[in-house]
Formats: sequence, structure tokens, C-alpha cells
Amino acid sequence: MPFIDVKVSCPLERAQELSLKAELGKAITLIPGKGEGSLMVQFADNCRLWFGGAQDGPIAMVNVMLYGSASGESCEKFSQAVIPLFQRELGASHVYLKFEEVPHWYWN
Repeated sequence: MPFIDVKVSCPLERAQELSLKAELGKAITLIPGKGEGSLMVQFADNCRLWFGGAQDGPIAMVNVMLYGSASGESCEKFSQAVIPLFQRELGASHVYLKFEEVPHWYWN
């Protein structure tokens, strides 16, 4: 089960949230064995994010938690799809992506 935790420094309109959710659902399939059917996404907007001591322009922090592991190549493909997505949808000046591999994860 992948979990994508998104924090953005700007307001997030419902249409933007739906678009981001749909595109993240497509992008997760770039990681072998992962799909939208088991994807959980969380959005938090209006976060107080700073970069280089400033808050100029929207900033996004995207934390991708994966059960098991993923190759560097598949993470790179995911990143190449997701970073431009946040730039396009939100005009984000800084987008950060972090991958966490979780060996033990339980769900129902």
C-alpha cells in the first residue's frame, strides 16, 4: 500500500486536489507492483513551508511511503512525472519528493 502525504504552502482548491489525486494515481503505476487501487493520499494546504529562509511562491513537500522497496530507476520515473505536475497545477517554485521504504505495514 503506497501512501502519499502532500503538504503545500498555498491554498488548494477542490478541483486542484482532484486533479492532483488523479495524476498521483497514474504516476504511482510507474513503480512496479504499485497501483491506484491501494493508494492512499493525504493533502494538507496552507502549510508554513520555507525554503532558503523565504516563503516566495508555492512550495510542495511530497512524501511517498512504500511498502517494500522500489528501484532508483522507478523512483526517478515517478519524480519526473510528479514534480512537473505540482509546478503546472500550483505554480510551485520548489517541489521536494521523499521516498520512504517501509518493511512492515499492516492494513485491512
